[in-house]
Amino acid sequence: LLVLGTVNLFDCMNATMLLPYVDKMVSTFLDASPADPAVAQVVGLLVGLYSLCEVIFSVFWGRVADRIGRKPALLIGLGGSCVVAVLFGLSQSLPWAFAARALDGFFCGNVGVTRTYLGEIVDETSEARGFGFLATCFSIGLFVGPTLGGGLVFPAEWAPGVFSGTVFDRFPYLLPNLLFASFGVVAWVVGVVFLEETLPNPPGCRFWRRLRSAGGAGGARRLPISAEALAGQRAPQAAALLDAEGGQTPQGTTAALRSRGPTPLGGGVCSYSRELKLAILTRTLVNGYAVMRNQVFILTVSVPLASRGFGLNPHEIGLLQNSAAAGLLLTQVLLYRKLTDRFGFFRCFWACWLPGVLSLVLFPIWGLFSDPAVYGNWRYVPLATMLFVGGFSGCFTGPTSMVWVNRGARDVNKGEVNGWAQSLSALARAVVPILSGWLLSLGQRSGVPEGIYLPAVCAGVLALAAVSAARAAHSGASSLNVAKPPAPGQ
Repeated sequence: LLVLGTVNLFDCMNATMLLPYVDKMVSTFLDASPADPAVAQVVGLLVGLYSLCEVIFSVFWGRVADRIGRKPALLIGLGGSCVVAVLFGLSQSLPWAFAARALDGFFCGNVGVTRTYLGEIVDETSEARGFGFLATCFSIGLFVGPTLGGGLVFPAEWAPGVFSGTVFDRFPYLLPNLLFASFGVVAWVVGVVFLEETLPNPPGCRFWRRLRSAGGAGGARRLPISAEALAGQRAPQAAALLDAEGGQTPQGTTAALRSRGPTPLGGGVCSYSRELKLAILTRTLVNGYAVMRNQVFILTVSVPLASRGFGLNPHEIGLLQNSAAAGLLLTQVLLYRKLTDRFGFFRCFWACWLPGVLSLVLFPIWGLFSDPAVYGNWRYVPLATMLFVGGFSGCFTGPTSMVWVNRGARDVNKGEVNGWAQSLSALARAVVPILSGWLLSLGQRSGVPEGIYLPAVCAGVLALAAVSAARAAHSGASSLNVAKPPAPGQ
């Protein structure tokens, strides 16, 4: 799970790491003020380009994974992301930054393969924990990315004795991207050695067959694993243990599992069931809302005090993001599995979605406390609380939407399904930054003091659309909301 989690973490960090400093980067390249509405529009394009490339290439990566295997597809994307991150850190002009951003989106289009891989090694007893782990990694990236980007840019300013006159002084955006790439190289090596292939007998050249067999026993594994195995052992070890004990799994015998045969190829998204289409739509809207919420927060608190914003710098934004990470991690460790087992996924989705949306829609109220001369450090309290509640909410909605897609894809090709799901989610993440920048620019031009909060209100509308899609997916008899797997023989 380390490599799967790293790919999801890197995907989100790639999308969000530049948010605390992108307005300053763009304004520098354009030789304009960060408050210039044109800067907000270019920022939206630069941020959204990454996800737009994911839209274009996610289905391509899903088919590549079905062709040459899950492992090589994951490792190609992860390795490419490491190289491109350094290229982006070396940006000194807008064309260079846009080219590196597009290439980064191409390599991270393979993140949907991680859902396919995990869906092939978990069953209903462990899918909440497994997909919860992936969603947690993705959500952590929403906060770790801005923390890393905001805290390490312009190192010659906050540590002149160390970085002044060095390459990091000439390239002020390189340090966070270089550190990010270094972590990725470590994860890539771990993946080469320990990640095992789950696609049985995939076609492909001999090079990829050698890569798939590196570091393990070499055979493809498709057996589901239990929650206990997922918690304490690697998936291939658990599968081998089940084989040694006669092949009994939580869902039946090994022979029964193997008798299912290969998963049939889908005929495109139009051939999917209504439940699956709505599950994909819900996942798309959840992803779009999560990114919009994060960007709305960063863009709004970056607005100068003179324009009714908070006037926070990248370092302050990075520190505040830790509140969201705390809410996310505490919820994942203490609440998610217990509550979904007891109340079902949809009830938890709805109940935990509501406070996160309310905390964002009330953003104009928090703006009343923005003046540091009046409120001092107390002005950070409502912002930290809003982020904590958002982390709590996202921990339920993100993993749950992944589980629904996985359950709906049981009778079709999972690689293709997850490719479509990732592509549409990336489309939402591509449109959202552009829309957020345009809405902020519109609000600033309106002349209304509270106009900067227009993107926050629109994010609330997007959240309501996600809940409506989830409700439609669960109308009538639905297999998506099973809290626990049926007992053997039922």
